Amino acid sequence: MDQTIERVDVVIVGAGLSGIAAAVELTATHPGRSFVMLEARDDLGGTWDLFRYPGIRSDSDMFTLGYGFKPWTAEKSIASGEAILDYLKETVDEYGLRRHIRLGRRVVGADWSQDDRSWILEVAGPAGRERVACSYLYMAAGYYDHDSGHRPEFPGRTAFRGAIVHPQQWPADLDCTGKRVVVIGSGATAITLVPALAQAASKVTMVQRSPTYVAIDSDVDEEANRLRAEVGDQEAFTRIRLRNVRDQQARYHFARTDPQAFKKHLFDEIEKIVGRDCRERHFTPAYEPWDQRVCLVPNGDLFHAVREGKAEVVTGHIETFTESGLRMTSGEEVPADVIVTATGLQLVTLGKIRFSVGGDPIDFSKTVTYKGVAFSGVPNLLMAFGYLNSSWTLRLELVNRFWSSLLTRMDELGATVVTPVLRDEDQGMPRGPWIEDVSSGYLVRHMGDMPAQGDREPWTNPQVHERMKDLLSAPFEDGVLRFA
Repeated sequence: MDQTIERVDVVIVGAGLSGIAAAVELTATHPGRSFVMLEARDDLGGTWDLFRYPGIRSDSDMFTLGYGFKPWTAEKSIASGEAILDYLKETVDEYGLRRHIRLGRRVVGADWSQDDRSWILEVAGPAGRERVACSYLYMAAGYYDHDSGHRPEFPGRTAFRGAIVHPQQWPADLDCTGKRVVVIGSGATAITLVPALAQAASKVTMVQRSPTYVAIDSDVDEEANRLRAEVGDQEAFTRIRLRNVRDQQARYHFARTDPQAFKKHLFDEIEKIVGRDCRERHFTPAYEPWDQRVCLVPNGDLFHAVREGKAEVVTGHIETFTESGLRMTSGEEVPADVIVTATGLQLVTLGKIRFSVGGDPIDFSKTVTYKGVAFSGVPNLLMAFGYLNSSWTLRLELVNRFWSSLLTRMDELGATVVTPVLRDEDQGMPRGPWIEDVSSGYLVRHMGDMPAQGDREPWTNPQVHERMKDLLSAPFEDGVLRFA
């Protein structure tokens, strides 16, 4: 191998929520392994550094979105983006990770060298192209394109005389004070933006093609704050996290087994603020709960903005942009000085990196994923992916426990390569979509590029232990460990 290539044991791609968690796990369980974290952006934080739009916040509680190894101690459990970014930076400093993080490094290519049993990474950095070799590659780059959000083509877009912005590229100098703002969308971003913009804008109109299920909850967990005073930060965090995990599982089960009762509870809370007519016209989705994510409205802020006349909702199809706003297919004119296209994310596979083995490109859509973390026939590669119907971090920490145990088993055997493979008897098994039972548009648009899924059961703590046991009997020969 070219001796000018820098070599480390592990490269973690990404220094956001997922990458930081992986680095903490690696330093705790395998302190002898050298590693670097390659982050394409100019600062750490991932999602929480990227999104700067007004009101940016968590869409789930920080007792489950936060790390199990670092208690969340702020008063609000539904936290602002700024507070989450501060939390991530505190974690990096507490665990001494800054010296491992290299900012402004975008991995553009990764080729597996069978001769060297290493990934050779091509990295675009501030000083030009760099090459880094690693024995193991951990992908924590997220699942959506940081460069651009989803931008559907709207007729007449060029006719509009005002500003058109996407939340993912929010201009720092955009001032909406006293202006008429239209927010196109009905998902978590739109639901967050509308009440935040309504504080200064003359009027905010949320234009949605179809409604989303939303749940009202407080952004302050009174029980958590009380427990901190009684039993301390760590014990309070542990208890509330367990309570919230159980509650999340129960709510999801309730939604899927008795959707009518689940909907009634959501609708009753909305009607207390805006009344039945508004709820029926604008907040009654056509699909069942958790076919798509249920969005959170902390303290009912969106509905209070509507009731107070600071915001309104228009449900229907956009015919065209006009010079002064939008025209709906119903003929309704929606005036605007600023139009915000909160139209969703653009997904990517493994950070848009060109992957190959011995120079031959990998088509991940032709692979089968192992528990959503590794890919058939692809050696020494793991991808961090969290839950979609619960807090992302809960699954990340299970993934990292599995990864740590896998590295330990490789050390015990003296293995240098681990590759997921399909057993002979599974070659003809039915293959389903990588993600199923969720019909959110941003996921459906990208499914064709993703690997297939054979075993689609979700991970639980007992299953992680069983998978760890599987490693003890996995075939091993000539330094290569294969698990099915």
